[in-house]
Amino acid sequence: HPMTSLTGATSHLLPSATIAAISASTTARLAISFSSSSSSSLKCIRSSPLLPHIFRYQKRSLIGTTSSGRFSTFASPKCAASDPDQLKSAREDIKELLKTTFCHPILVRLGWHDAGTYNKNIEDWPQRGGANGSLRFEVELKHGANAGLVNALKLLQPIKDKYAGVTYADLFQLASATAIEEARGPKIPMKYGRIDVSGPDECPEEGRLPDAGPPNPSSHLRDVFYRMGLND
Repeated sequence: HPMTSLTGATSHLLPSATIAAISASTTARLAISFSSSSSSSLKCIRSSPLLPHIFRYQKRSLIGTTSSGRFSTFASPKCAASDPDQLKSAREDIKELLKTTFCHPILVRLGWHDAGTYNKNIEDWPQRGGANGSLRFEVELKHGANAGLVNALKLLQPIKDKYAGVTYADLFQLASATAIEEARGPKIPMKYGRIDVSGPDECPEEGRLPDAGPPNPSSHLRDVFYRMGLND
């Protein structure tokens, strides 16, 4: 998927939403693009103007369960994707969660970190990373860049338990986009249909996310974002 810019969409935010603004453009582009490897066969439903997301879906098929730490997860085949009606209901629950916990920044960060491992140069899924729900597993949560994101999972897990027809991959991006919109950020035309990796052995290796430390943070950031298909 060709991508263009890392800039944009900050002028409509209130000062209190600055953190969300920094990640909004990048998260939106990554989240929209890095979905299922079978996305060409997905159908589309356009929502009402009040719900500007586009729901791409297939019939979901759950095959057994796995678990990692405190978070139980469904093992999903490649054809599985989220139920559009449950996505819409989950979005309303996320909006209520935001009203009571003000957790906008950490939900944006969760969506970004799940998507930000994408490598356009790797053909195979899930080795290429991206928004595939792998961040729910302890092995990836222990990556240095993901410190504290277990708290975002704790916030979203009751919603995931309530809507079993929504994948973690879609839930993370739905929560991130909703957090941006509820902070008076831009309306993001999201698409859904992402599938979950089935186990911790499918998590990406540590080191794919940006690190702004010395000696050359600008060069490092370019390397990381170019790897995802983005540019200046």
